[in-house]
Amino acid sequence: MPRGRWRRRLGHGPWRGGACPRYITRFIEPCLLLLLREGASHGYSLVEGLQRFGFAEGSIDPSIVYRTLREMEQEGWVVSEWDVAGPGPPRRVYRVTPAGEEYLRWWIEALQRTREELDRFLAAYEAQKRRGSPR
Repeated sequence: MPRGRWRRRLGHGPWRGGACPRYITRFIEPCLLLLLREGASHGYSLVEGLQRFGFAEGSIDPSIVYRTLREMEQEGWVVSEWDVAGPGPPRRVYRVTPAGEEYLRWWIEALQRTREELDRFLAAYEAQKRRGSPR
C-alpha cells in the first residue's frame, strides 16, 4: 500500500546526509485520516487538530496540509465538497473514504511493527548500558 515517495533528508545534526530519526515520512497522512474518522472537517480545523499528534502550533505550514489533502483526494482516500451553508466564504470539507480507512489500517499495522522494533532496539541498548559495554 505505501507509495514510492521521497524520504525527507536533513543536512544538519549527527545524522548529516541521512534521514532524521524523529521524522516518519508522510506521517501527516494517517493523522489527517484519523481526524477525519471523527467527522467531516475543513482544512483549517484539521491544521489545528494535528496538534493532538505532536505537531506544535505553527510548526506546520497550512499549505502542506492542503496539498496533502489534495494528494489524498487524488489517491481516493478522502473526498471533499464545498460547504456554502455556513457563515463566511465557502470552504472545502473533507471526509474519509473506505479506501482511506484501508490505508489508515495499513499505517496502523506498520506503526505497530515499528514500535515493536524500536522497543527491541531500546531494550538491547539498555541491556548494553547495564553491562557497561563500551561506547
